[in-house]
Amino acid sequence: MTNIPTELLRTLVAVVDFGSVIKAAHSLGATEPSVSAKIERLETLLGADLLDKSASSATLTATGKLVVSYARRLLSLGD
Repeated sequence: MTNIPTELLRTLVAVVDFGSVIKAAHSLGATEPSVSAKIERLETLLGADLLDKSASSATLTATGKLVVSYARRLLSLGD
């Protein structure tokens, strides 16, 4: 079983909510490369693409939609 850090889930949700990595980075007080690295790490841990790399904005894949749905629930329980 893989332990997914909540920081990675929170980052993914921010990217989706703000519509871009740049805006999410600003809201999180982070750099764009660090946000991108966290998304890549999450994708590696889950073994699936979460964001459609061909889209100009933060567009979720089918797996990404499922992960964000669960992430929102988990984060709301923790908050």
